[in-house]
Amino acid sequence: MRRLAPPSGRRGQVLAGVVLIVMLLLIIVPAMVAWVQQDTKLSVKDRKTTTAFNLAEAGIDRAYWKLKSSTSTWANARAGISLSGYAFDTNYTDVAGGVYRISITSGPSTDQVQVIAEGRDLLGKEKRAIQVQYTNSSIPGGLISGAAISEGGTSIVHWGPMLAMNNITLTGSAASRYFPRKLSKQAVVGTVGNPRDTNGITPPNTDNLEWWSSYAVPELPTFDFAALRSSAAATNTLNCNGTVTGTHTNHVACGSTCTNCSVVNITNDSHYLNDEVWYWDNNVSFTGSSGIKGTVIVRGNMSTAGTDSYNPPNVHVPATAWKEYQKFDTSSTNQYPGDLGLSTSAASYNIGACGVTCEGSASGSDIGFYGFVYVGGTINMTGDSDIYGAVWVQSGWSGSGNVMIFYNDTLVLPQLNVTLTRDSWRERTPSVSAW
Repeated sequence: MRRLAPPSGRRGQVLAGVVLIVMLLLIIVPAMVAWVQQDTKLSVKDRKTTTAFNLAEAGIDRAYWKLKSSTSTWANARAGISLSGYAFDTNYTDVAGGVYRISITSGPSTDQVQVIAEGRDLLGKEKRAIQVQYTNSSIPGGLISGAAISEGGTSIVHWGPMLAMNNITLTGSAASRYFPRKLSKQAVVGTVGNPRDTNGITPPNTDNLEWWSSYAVPELPTFDFAALRSSAAATNTLNCNGTVTGTHTNHVACGSTCTNCSVVNITNDSHYLNDEVWYWDNNVSFTGSSGIKGTVIVRGNMSTAGTDSYNPPNVHVPATAWKEYQKFDTSSTNQYPGDLGLSTSAASYNIGACGVTCEGSASGSDIGFYGFVYVGGTINMTGDSDIYGAVWVQSGWSGSGNVMIFYNDTLVLPQLNVTLTRDSWRERTPSVSAW
């Protein structure tokens, strides 16, 4: 039987459809090819950019360890003395994928060093740069313990964090104070009514405002005790002992063989405000009237019980003091000593100026220690033992009674290593100088 041909109109419709499909393909295929090519280029560019960024990070790491290599290296960098290999004068190729270079300069503040590291991929088309500022922070907080911290009673720390290699335990009224920041390598423990970390070092480990458990407590400096002891020997403030009953220049010293030195009414000593190093080889207890200005080094245990007797002038307040009160810091003033409002602190403060209202307890206007206190054993602070400076204790702190620490972040002590604190980190535009 003969097959009938389709109507001519239908043949025209098929042809038109074929032409339309071909035209669409002619439009879509080149676009898809272009898109694939562009995506490939972007992927390659992204890979090269990531490589350049990783190289810049490698440069930051190299600079970090260079600065930590010796105290003289840090001192030269801080003084603005150029370090060979760290003035954009060397291209390092120890990391696969490209090269990097480093610049180490002083500033912007007098105690800071700035590092700029730039990375470049192998073809040299992609560059990334990172800028970091470091401080050699020998005293990173108001109260630092190489063991545990037990904070109770009216014991208070202002303006700087508490750091401990073991637990920080808060009891009594201390548990109801949500300042300063508490940083523990183990756990920060409160009370049932005022808890902190309730599950040990299992995450979550922080409220991101006031306490941090399982925290990477900064590396602690190694102090130059030989230099400190020599300084005390030179000023006749080495192993001062016995009941100080009158003003005198030549201190009564028990010598290095004395196991337990007992110092009563140290304010009767003519040197007590000379800003010197006071050094004890073993244990020491302070009773009566206290008011030492200077650096106190106790290689054994230390205890205090007595009254404060030094009324200092206005003292420096750390610019970052407000960070210790983030749990309740608002635009109101006088929420803590030196408070000027939200995230703002005064440059100075007269201790006792706002009393119990903002200090949390009555400091009066006097203190027992003005400077840095180091204790190689344990420390037991009772009575009125307020401190402007910082306390470093190796084997555990126990504070009770009316004891306050006002942190001074400008303290500098002779140390045998470099302990860097990163103040800032940011990515920046690479320099235009030739590689």
